[in-house]
Amino acid sequence: MPFLYRFLEIRPSSCTIMITNRCNLKCVMCRQWRTPVAKELSTEEWKGIILDLKRSGIRNMHLTGGEPLLREDITGIVFYGSNNGFTVGLTTNGMLATREILEKLVASGLRSIAVSMDAIGEKYDAIRGLPGSFMKLRENLAALSEVRKRRKIDAYINFTLMKATIGELKGVKRFADELGLPLAINIIDKGSFLFDLEENGRDLWVKSDKDFGSLREALDFLRDERSRRPRSLIINFPAIDFIEDYFKDPRQHRVPCVSSQDRVIIDPYGNLMGGCMSMGTFGNLKERPFGELRKAQRYMKAKRGMFYKDCAGCSCGYLFNTRMFLPLILKDAIKRIDLSFQNK
Repeated sequence: MPFLYRFLEIRPSSCTIMITNRCNLKCVMCRQWRTPVAKELSTEEWKGIILDLKRSGIRNMHLTGGEPLLREDITGIVFYGSNNGFTVGLTTNGMLATREILEKLVASGLRSIAVSMDAIGEKYDAIRGLPGSFMKLRENLAALSEVRKRRKIDAYINFTLMKATIGELKGVKRFADELGLPLAINIIDKGSFLFDLEENGRDLWVKSDKDFGSLREALDFLRDERSRRPRSLIINFPAIDFIEDYFKDPRQHRVPCVSSQDRVIIDPYGNLMGGCMSMGTFGNLKERPFGELRKAQRYMKAKRGMFYKDCAGCSCGYLFNTRMFLPLILKDAIKRIDLSFQNK
């Protein structure tokens, strides 16, 4: 309920740690592999930051990149976070997620893993910029499916919805169903520093009437799948509705950005980016503790701006936001109740 924000601060409980900027793929929609890489924080430096975040009450940690599995110390960082009371998750492109690595990560305390996948076969290779990469991904996803069932961890596939992948959605959903892995829907971004590429707005954005026609067909497919097999999709009905509106206006100011309040983002060099990738940095956690940086006036002002969408808009955290906004919570509940009566 946005009017309560003036009385109650939403304190962050989660952190997204971009553990490395290095990547072994060259995805068409991403800037990261095109950016020069500087010296990343050491294992010990990350341990110090993890303890600092723990003292501030943060208990959920998500490791991303770049490609986090390129860090040779990744299992050690997972273990250190888990051993200090964090629930640790990880997002990967899957190229290095072999059965052996997966077993080590789970043994170290990893509790959730998301693997990015936007198409099948040669189309996947073209989007990810590496010929033959789909064959490796398919092998590793089969291993993940087996490890998920046996070790009882959360695991799912991340699908990025954009003009180039609308026609791939049904095929990827069938593939995910065959593996028994839920599918989450990401939406292409063009506002945050990772994705502010000219071609994202020019070539990959949904703009024309024809594009929107294809998009609506894909969204109807998601609604039908959500109705028939709710556990196979990590998305609610308001979030599906949000997607078409987002392509018309990325800001979507009517939906407050709770995601930016609940989490903080840290880059591979220790820079604190608050809860949103589009708001710049607010200091370095090697030099000043998080508890001090988060109370600075500049940070608090920016954080308030994030909540009220004082920005160009992005898709980051939209699934979380649609689950936390009261009108959309009620809308989803009504839809669920309606479906339950239809199924009786």
